[in-house]
Amino acid sequence: MPAPPAPVFGWESTSLPFHMATPLGTPRAVGVLFPGAAYGQERPLCALTRDVLVAAGVETFLSDRSYALDAAVRGLAGETREACLATDSGAFARAAFARAAGLPVLLAGKSLGTSAMAHALTQVPDLESGWSIWLTPLWKDTAVFEAIAAAGSRAFVLIGTADPQWDEELRAALDKRALRVAKSTPVVRVVSGADHGMSVKGNAAATAAVLTELKPALAAHVAAALGGVAAGSPSTPALLPPALPQPG
Repeated sequence: MPAPPAPVFGWESTSLPFHMATPLGTPRAVGVLFPGAAYGQERPLCALTRDVLVAAGVETFLSDRSYALDAAVRGLAGETREACLATDSGAFARAAFARAAGLPVLLAGKSLGTSAMAHALTQVPDLESGWSIWLTPLWKDTAVFEAIAAAGSRAFVLIGTADPQWDEELRAALDKRALRVAKSTPVVRVVSGADHGMSVKGNAAATAAVLTELKPALAAHVAAALGGVAAGSPSTPALLPPALPQPG
């Protein structure tokens, strides 16, 4: 069993809350999963992603910092809040990179956690060629958009058409940008009618199907990451579940 990780210190040298998800046997990679502002690690999208990572052999840092609920940071705003998020995410990325000691490093995040991922990639350039999972990303933010585009087929994106972040033109622009900078396009899973929490209003069956169909798609992406083959490359078509039915 791997030795316990060292403490991780972030904004204002504060010890950051986290716990580890450890696979059986020797880890094949190290990951970091950043939650949403008030969407914790036990919520469905994070919990499923954690389980997929661990099942694949990825030892994963699970950040427990809640930027909406933590009294120490919830009052921060503007550039100060952004600096806090950047400092914290960079600290986790450096900890993961050091712990990996040459193994692959995978980043994953939900909502605000995708902003954390963008900051992490900026602060730890060694991770820029790594694989990533973007759950309901804040891709209207230029930094998030550019980070996904730079990853190309190494990025898996989940978003719903009822999410305020959804924009068909932005989606098309992402592919164009990714082809220009990464020579491949991200693996984007668009769920019809799903909101920012991936719930399909008025359709319980479609809401439940989100997680059921997401799991094998994520597993395929992580398997490709650990095998070193791009899930979206011409020789290995992206393994995505069929589109969910329209709500109604």
